[in-house]
Amino acid sequence: MEDLSNKSQSQAPRRKGILFTVFVVCAIGYVLFLLYQAVYFNYTTNQKIKVLKEDKIDLEKDQSRLQTLIAYYKTDAFAELEARKKLGLRKPGEKVVKVDVPQTQVQQQPVFIEKDSNEKSNVQSWIDYLAGFEN
Repeated sequence: MEDLSNKSQSQAPRRKGILFTVFVVCAIGYVLFLLYQAVYFNYTTNQKIKVLKEDKIDLEKDQSRLQTLIAYYKTDAFAELEARKKLGLRKPGEKVVKVDVPQTQVQQQPVFIEKDSNEKSNVQSWIDYLAGFEN
């Protein structure tokens, strides 16, 4: 009996050591999992930030272009040009000449390709090729 009690007492520290090792391995695994999650989250966030910065640059370019157009549309030169084009207005003392250019209609004649009577059809050529009658 004493041998059994000594054995069980010697196995108790061994079990505690194994349980402690398993606990440490699980804790390290969990910490590594959390670290991986944090790194992955940072990576995806940085990718999103990069895309958003590129979009911001594109939007700033569009805004600059639109502001330039707005400034041009506010000029007298644009107003005069549009009045001439759309309303047919002119300056006092200016003479406007309208030139009509007749529209020429070119009709294309269909092109016919005449087939030689000696030429074989595609199907006949394949039949001859597969049958071994190639010339």
